[in-house]
Amino acid sequence: MSSGRSSPEGEVAVSLGLGELLRFRSVEKGVASLDPRVKLALSVYLFALPVIYDRPPVLSLVASGSVLAAVTLFLATFGEARRVVRTVRALGPFLAFVLLLNVLSSLASGSSPLTLEFALSNAALLLRFIAVFTSFSFFVLSTSPEDFAQVLRWMRVPYDYAFALTASIRFAPLFLEEVQEVIDSQRLRGVSYETRNPVKLFRNYVRAFLPVTVNAIMRAFEMAEALEVKCFGAVEKRTSYRTLRSRPRDHIVLAVATLVFAAAVAIRYLWPL
Repeated sequence: MSSGRSSPEGEVAVSLGLGELLRFRSVEKGVASLDPRVKLALSVYLFALPVIYDRPPVLSLVASGSVLAAVTLFLATFGEARRVVRTVRALGPFLAFVLLLNVLSSLASGSSPLTLEFALSNAALLLRFIAVFTSFSFFVLSTSPEDFAQVLRWMRVPYDYAFALTASIRFAPLFLEEVQEVIDSQRLRGVSYETRNPVKLFRNYVRAFLPVTVNAIMRAFEMAEALEVKCFGAVEKRTSYRTLRSRPRDHIVLAVATLVFAAAVAIRYLWPL
């Protein structure tokens, strides 16, 4: 059956799209089996390309589309290509809002939004945002928080900061799931999240986020107590039973990716189009 109102199941899929992007998958095949440092370098390269190729719009579209295709291919190597589609769906309302602002800005300036130049520039902007947002998706999906902490320590980041960052990444999907559970429970009690009244909608979302925020604060205190019981920080020089080890294929992938990225940067700045 189809209706004008979206189903709760559809809303759950969209709302958890961003949370699914941060959820680690324990797989050891394809790109997921590479050294975490190599995966981080690939993500940085993919993140930088849409930023570098910001204009002209056609070139930006090509660069952002190539990055999005590369991310999809990397995710497909360990069976997670659909995550890109779910992420784009989750970003849909925000992208529509940005497009609406650009249309209103164009009308306010006296120019028509019904032009090829306007369409190309906005398509390039939205696609570049999607490419930048998804550039780290395969790294986050295929890298455990422990390996991520090892990478940060390898980069000489203090362990306290590395632990805080990895803990936040680990609990982000849980936070979003709790938000959705509260929204679903309140919807069963008659609270409407489909109202067009912005004030009422804001109040309803505040009611949903307040208990989740309180739970997050309580969980943070519980984690702090557990760390204190385990004497976290008592030893200045920490050791780990897992170490980062690179293999020949990691070196090959990193060398090829670096050459491609260097060529793309050279084309952008030495032969500007």
